[in-house]
Amino acid sequence: MPERTCVVCRKKGEANVFFRMVVGPEGNVVCELGSGLPGRGARCCFDVRCVEGLTRSNRLENALRKKRLRIDADELIRNARMLLAQNIKGMLSASRGKGVLALGKEAAVKEMKLSNPGKAFVSRDISSKNLANLKRVAEEVYSLPFDMEELGGLFRRRPVGVLFVGSSLLADGIRLRAMQEKAMSAG
Repeated sequence: MPERTCVVCRKKGEANVFFRMVVGPEGNVVCELGSGLPGRGARCCFDVRCVEGLTRSNRLENALRKKRLRIDADELIRNARMLLAQNIKGMLSASRGKGVLALGKEAAVKEMKLSNPGKAFVSRDISSKNLANLKRVAEEVYSLPFDMEELGGLFRRRPVGVLFVGSSLLADGIRLRAMQEKAMSAG
């Protein structure tokens, strides 16, 4: 897989560790997670400091070969976070469709005790007591950028605070996107 480079910090990595920016029809900078938008693109880390660095230098203008770009760091951060949340929801739905999603604390703990591959995830508003109890069973627990109501609504259920994704591939993708969203919200 080809390496990409952040236009601000110059960190190198696979495409999924960056978001891509292109110039939109109105001359504004638009971001995406993949490479579907037409036009010359530039990559940036999922790091608030790098996004803010876009406004303090002309690196993005040089990379996109456009002068006087309208770069709004707050808007780019909001858009990247929204794209990440949508991507996570899509992977959670795919997990449910494949039958590898356990919803709720009891179902998640049952799957973990069966030593199934995968990962445990929690809502951002889970109680510290429930999180501590879950960490006694799970090797690692990752926080999702959704509250219990949002997670429950995604699956047309009552609020859900704990879930387990039993596919390593999907769980790793969700973990990566959740960590990237968290990095983008640290501003």
